[in-house]
Amino acid sequence: MEQTKYDTIYRRFFAKIIDYILLLIVAYIFTIFLPESAYSFNLDNDNIPQIVPQSTDPLLSFWTSYGDLILSIILVIYFIAFHLFVGQTPGKMITGVKVWDISENKKINFKQAFLRSLPDISLALITFFFSYEYLPFTLICIWNIVNVTKVLSDKKHRTINDLIAKSIVLRT
Repeated sequence: MEQTKYDTIYRRFFAKIIDYILLLIVAYIFTIFLPESAYSFNLDNDNIPQIVPQSTDPLLSFWTSYGDLILSIILVIYFIAFHLFVGQTPGKMITGVKVWDISENKKINFKQAFLRSLPDISLALITFFFSYEYLPFTLICIWNIVNVTKVLSDKKHRTINDLIAKSIVLRT
């Protein structure tokens, strides 16, 4: 019976999918504020559609330059805030898991919530600064492979994020 509270691998996987769907909805809402005439599609000689900027609007220039960074910041705030104040994101609420301090009897504090998200923050910054290179994709793939290996080899199914933050995810 004791071991079932640590059985969170699949629940965490589906929680992450739910959370990213919610974040995609938020990202879509931000695109509503861009004017429809902001971009048009133009076919070049090879019949490959290319997005051609049609406006010099400062708001559009801002979103074009910093939209990915803003969405990355929203992603980080989402995970830190939910883990800090509720102990679980909406995805974790739906799948029935919660983040706890390693002692398993108290919520995590701000430092733990931040440290738990630190790898994601780092990957988001790398993705922003190297968005047209293979480096971010490669690092994200390597990180996920190492994290999955760690989860599968740990009897309490702790990720590297959990080890860094001294936290654990338990079934509710």
